Order: sequence, then structure tokens, then C-alpha cells
Amino acid sequence: MKKNVFIHIVLLLLISQAHFSQVPNEPLPPSWINKRPLINSRFVGIGFCDKSSGNNYQNEAKKNALFDLASEIKVDISSNSILYTVQNNNQFNENFNSLIKLSSNDNLEGYKLVDTYDNGKQYWVYYELDKQEYGNRKATKKQLNIEKAINLIALSFNDEKEGNFTGSLKKRIQSFGILSPYLNEELKFEAANNVRNIFDLSNLIQKQLQSISLVAKTKNAIIKPYQPSYKPLSYQLLLNNKTPLIDFPFIINSDNEDVKIKESTLSNAQGDIEIAVDYVKPLNQTVYFILNPDIYKLMNSDSVSKNAITILKKFIETPQLKAFAEVSSVKVFINCVEKNLNKLNNQKIVAPLISSRFNGNEVKLVETKAQADFLIDIDVNTMKDISSDVLNANYGVQLSFLKIKLSLRNLSTNELIYDSEISDIYAYGNSIETAGLNAYQSDKLKTKLNEGLFFLKRKLIVY
Repeated sequence: MKKNVFIHIVLLLLISQAHFSQVPNEPLPPSWINKRPLINSRFVGIGFCDKSSGNNYQNEAKKNALFDLASEIKVDISSNSILYTVQNNNQFNENFNSLIKLSSNDNLEGYKLVDTYDNGKQYWVYYELDKQEYGNRKATKKQLNIEKAINLIALSFNDEKEGNFTGSLKKRIQSFGILSPYLNEELKFEAANNVRNIFDLSNLIQKQLQSISLVAKTKNAIIKPYQPSYKPLSYQLLLNNKTPLIDFPFIINSDNEDVKIKESTLSNAQGDIEIAVDYVKPLNQTVYFILNPDIYKLMNSDSVSKNAITILKKFIETPQLKAFAEVSSVKVFINCVEKNLNKLNNQKIVAPLISSRFNGNEVKLVETKAQADFLIDIDVNTMKDISSDVLNANYGVQLSFLKIKLSLRNLSTNELIYDSEISDIYAYGNSIETAGLNAYQSDKLKTKLNEGLFFLKRKLIVY
């Protein structure tokens, strides 16, 4: 038994020595390290940092001590508070208390340094805060913040009258951020237009956001798959279905993984908003994009903290605006004219070869030019080679060559986006007409044509 007691005492001494890392011959640590002071009239905060952590150990010790001090300040939730009401309606998450404590830590004032201790390896800090002084400071600051919030609410209504939607909304969100640290207390005030509490304020913000609507600028927004580049889809943002919403940020999402877009955008001075498309797979169906007002970006340059906006989003639902578009195949009309010595060749040899290269979900061949997005023009003709007469005189054969002019035009812009010529396809025959027809049967025709069509198709779709 005595042996066990002895071992226990030795272990305690070793643990104590390891905890304080005291250097031999150093004076004993102060009593506030061994036993935390209990003072009815003051809050206490004690923190330390290992000196091996870097040159910033003093600031780290101070930060830890102030966090400890803030944790002593009990966060009571009044039964008449907004937080109490929201929690009982199961509309708020459990981490709100921690947000309140963190804001208490950020707003600490009037604390005093009582003592420090340095044992060579650790640096310790001891702070105290007078409870009466803290209470007085807090009450004064609360009243000043309420007055500041009331003033911002009044200014927000002035902005609203002047048609400044963004300025009005920002002031209301700022006032919410100013009042959010007091959600755990009973908080009533008298602001403009009968705004008396945070519920009224958040409802005002909600109503303002819900006045935003989205209107398509064209009857059918259409996007094509696998395009080298995409023209942005344009829509218009309106307030109460009449006034353009200018210079306002939005986050854009798509539920369809086959459509890739840029996820943020800003309306312009006319209230138009563009959705930048990066990539689309062939779908042949209607898709939609969800636009949400980006409150974080809206308040990015203001003093409202992210925590305040996070809290605000628990009180409101930002509207989800849907922008619709149709994903359809690229429609192509092929205009192919085949000639032999400038005479129409009715055998139609080249046209089927070209059509076979455009079979697939991403491209659809149409019957008329009016239906098409793109026009492929092919002019095929055979010509007598300059050496044909010499060959005919000496060997009784004629030589002809095939020339193919190949072009691609965007019919919506009339832009010529591809233009090439294939001319080194030769064939012999006992007559120049037969030589021309034989050129159409040359294996080299398919090879050369496939090369030209490969580069043409790259202008049309890019996988």
C-alpha cells in the first residue's frame, strides 16, 4: 500500500514538471497557475503558449487568455429574446451559441493585465475584467449600436424611395449585422416604417430579395453541344417586374452535370445578366440554371462579418431564380454540287461520304438551309490535266484531276469559319470524261476528303 502511494506521488510530480516545463533553479510559478483565482467581482482569463512555437508566442498567449476570459462570460438566453423564439421553432442550428461567444471574444474591452510568467519554455498571461465595468460598457455599446442600426434602417428607406435597391439592401444587412450580437437578449427598438425588432428587419430584407424576378430576353435560349466557344446566355433581372436590377452579384448553379458554367456573375447597367457556358454535352432537352443573390459578395467591402450573414441566412430564404435553355443538336445543311468537266454528275458520290461523317447525337443534318445553324458548301469538279494531250498522243489515255472546294459558314452571323481546297486527286481513262469519273472512284479521294472534313468539323464541334 505504501509502495503504491509513493509511486502515485512520484507520478504526480513528474506530470506537474512536464506540464509547466520549469527550468531547474527557476522560482516557483505564481499561485494563479496552480490554482485558478475565483473572484466574484471580476472575470478571469489565463492563457499560455510554448515559446518554441515561434516569435509570436506572446500574442498567442494573449489570444488564448482573452478567449478564456470570454468563455467565463456566461451567455444567458432571455425567454423574450429572438434567439429563444427561433430555437423553440426549430429554425436555428446548434452552433449559434458559439457564434455569440465568439462575438463576445471579439468585442472584449476594459480588461487589464494582472501578471505574466516566463519559465524559459512557456509564456503565461493573466487578465482580469471588472464585471461592473464590463456590464456598463456593454450596455453603452448596445445602445449606441441600436441607434446606429435605427439610423441605417431610416437611410435604407430613403434609398428605396430614390430607386437605389442595392444601397437600401446593403444598409439593412449592415443593421442586421450590428444587432446580431444581441439576439440572445430582449431587443426592441423603434425604427422607420414600424420596424421594431430583428424579425421585422429580416422580413424586410426577405421581401426586398423576393421582389427580384428573371425574364428571358429571347423566346428560346438555345445552346449547342461541344462548341469551340459559347455566346453567353442573356436574361434580364427586374424589380417588381418593371425596374432593371443593376450591378447586382449572383451565384449560378446547374443541377445537370453535362452542362458546365461559370458560377458567379453580375448584372450590368441595363439589368441584363449573362450566363457564361463553358461546356455542354448533347442532351436534346430543356435545362435550367439556378441564380441566387450573392449576399457575401454584395457585402464584401463592408464591415458586416461573414458570421452575421450566416446568421441572417437562417432567418431568410434567398430566392432561387431559374433561367431555362434548350440544349439541341447542331443543325447542319450540306450543299454539295458534283460535276464532271463542268457538267453535273448525278451519281452523288461525294455527298454521301460527307453525310456519313456527321452522324451522331451532337450534329443533325437538316433538309433546308432555313433550318440550319451551319452551312457546309462543297463544290466538286473534274478538269483536264495539262499533260493529258501528250499522254493521249503517246499512249492513248487521258488524265483528269478532281478539285474540291470545301467551306463552313455560320448562318446566324454569316461568318465564313472554314475554307479549303483539295486538288491533287488524279485518274486515267480512255477518254477525258471517263478519266474524270475514275477520279471520283479514287481511294485518294476518301483520304483527302476525310482530312479536310476533320479540320472542318473541329470548327463545328470540339470534344
